[in-house]
Amino acid sequence: MPKCPTLLSLTFLPLLGVCLLWNGKLGAQDTSVTKTGDTSPAVKNISAREKLEATIPWEKLTSEAREKLQSVVTNSSVFHQSPIQKTACDHNVYLHLIRYPELVVNMWELMGVSKLRMDRQQDYLIDIDDGYGTQSQLELVYGNKNLHIFYAEGAYKGSIIPTTNKGRVVLVLETSKSMRGQQPIMSHRLNLFIQFDKSANQLVVKALQGIFLKMVDMNFAETTKFIGQIDDIIQDNPAGMKRLSDRLTRVQTPIRQQFNKLIERANAQYSRVAINSD
Repeated sequence: MPKCPTLLSLTFLPLLGVCLLWNGKLGAQDTSVTKTGDTSPAVKNISAREKLEATIPWEKLTSEAREKLQSVVTNSSVFHQSPIQKTACDHNVYLHLIRYPELVVNMWELMGVSKLRMDRQQDYLIDIDDGYGTQSQLELVYGNKNLHIFYAEGAYKGSIIPTTNKGRVVLVLETSKSMRGQQPIMSHRLNLFIQFDKSANQLVVKALQGIFLKMVDMNFAETTKFIGQIDDIIQDNPAGMKRLSDRLTRVQTPIRQQFNKLIERANAQYSRVAINSD
């Protein structure tokens, strides 16, 4: 079984934005994180944000999806870019984990490191309960091998903020593939456009902003490592990973079956590379 990631009450990368609705209401200012993790000046924030907006294939979205995304992107309270993270992973396995995050979340549940629960309602729509007061819905509105766009909306009411607070998030995951010798390397960056209900407590917002963004980046890095750990087991113990897959009771059977096929294909490819190298 993969090692336990250092999760700070956050979740897999598409859900990081959803849990923003739970773990803190960020201030009404843009923040952009560079590759080194430093906050950029305001002028660079604007250019980074505009550049990211330009990568969204608006013309390929349905009219409904385009309207939802534009509403958040143009009126977002916060824009945040996590530092680029890299991990070794088979490309098809990586894509499957990104598009079906309940695989990873259910693994975390079996490991006892997360209270998060996911219930896939439709092909691209998931209901989420984080176990701490957030009820959310996550939708994959666009995806190809280099870009995935998620839309999330939800509400939080719990011990941190006793009143109901609502928000919406657009998550844009940029991905590129490279090779390190014969080993595939996945590089990705998480971008968040966050829009909060006007009734959010601004004092709480400002108090939690800095801490929360650091948590977002830390958990994105830890989750990236977790993906790499899954790939390591696929190389060394594919039967063990398939047994773990079969224990995922919160994942629909066709999704698990496809994951098992990808495990076999990835392991076969790694075996061919190892034989050729020898």
